[in-house]
Amino acid sequence: MARAWIYRAMFVGALLATLSACSSPPRQPEFGDITFNGEPKIHLAVGRIEFVREYQPNLQPPHIEERLPVPLSHVTENWARDRLEAVGGPGRAVVTVVDASVLQIPVPTQGGLTGTFTKQVDTRYEARLAMRVEIKDDHGFAVRSASAQTQRTLTTVQGISLNERNSTLYRMETDLATDLDRQLTNDIRANFGSYVQ
Repeated sequence: MARAWIYRAMFVGALLATLSACSSPPRQPEFGDITFNGEPKIHLAVGRIEFVREYQPNLQPPHIEERLPVPLSHVTENWARDRLEAVGGPGRAVVTVVDASVLQIPVPTQGGLTGTFTKQVDTRYEARLAMRVEIKDDHGFAVRSASAQTQRTLTTVQGISLNERNSTLYRMETDLATDLDRQLTNDIRANFGSYVQ
């Protein structure tokens, strides 16, 4: 009798553990900051570096740039801080964010039997990132300029979880940032001459 009671208690305990595991929500992935600390500093012979946000983040749909795992506005600030360093000289370097937009656009889906039994693309994301770096003299005239522009488009299907969506968008942001960094670095080295130390 005691043995049967122990078996029942073990069975109930295992059943409750299984049910509680099934009901717990999936863990949200943790997204690291998108930084450029792994790249060497670009030393510029200027007195200071200024950051200008020509593009102002839009908080109205279909814009979602500030709702990404790492807001694009933050990524652009990281680039300016992590990659550029003023080492002294006349004038200043001005880093301008020209575009940092991400649009979430609904895609029409097909109805009927085909639509019921297939996972269809239902959302398209369009991301653009553009920046400009200028050396300006004491009178405010640009004497050197470098720029970069990159974009990505991706789609997601019906039924994707929030975690899957955020992971996909994070990969897109990382690709944008890597491409922008490569373009800007190459353009600065090609155009800034003796301003790069």
